[in-house]
Amino acid sequence: MSNQLAPLEQLNASDQEKHSEMSNCNVISIEKLDSYQRLQLRHDKIYHPEILLLRVAERMNHIALHLTKYLGALYSLPNSAVENRKAFIDSFIMVVSASNLLGILLSESLESDEVTDTAETFIKGYIQILSEIAKACEATDHQEDYPSRRILNRNIRSLFTLLLCEAASRNISILDEASHRLVSVERKHPLYKILREEE
Repeated sequence: MSNQLAPLEQLNASDQEKHSEMSNCNVISIEKLDSYQRLQLRHDKIYHPEILLLRVAERMNHIALHLTKYLGALYSLPNSAVENRKAFIDSFIMVVSASNLLGILLSESLESDEVTDTAETFIKGYIQILSEIAKACEATDHQEDYPSRRILNRNIRSLFTLLLCEAASRNISILDEASHRLVSVERKHPLYKILREEE
């Protein structure tokens, strides 16, 4: 659920600062986000070719399964737990991967005046969004008359905003941590030395 914020020109300086924090939920520049989205695209292409060979619907199902897998640690462990933090960062990575798959330019979300309802808890919002993603994936499998693409686009953007806001509340530098996480995944690849030369 979203709330429309007042136009910036109707706010005083203090309110404009609060508006900016609420809109973006973190201090992330468009340039840095675009750069990270390119980094994610390159990472997926080089280190996960088996996933890129799947059809779009299969890749979206794969992403939905990843997001569901992370829900266990996010729900059952405290935010301070290493596995919770890892699941949180991995969720962000999968949302960016989904955005690349669907052709969503995430930096456009930074300019939006719509924010996630702060009355909702993070985990409740995550579950609600994930259930809508799952429905869109399932409807595609059944060839239902259902606006799957529109629902996926909307919910991937919503999950991105939700994660951005939660990262701000946890004082997590999300782009830096996601970049470090990608490197750690790459280093575990058996062909890391060869693949690194392709970058």
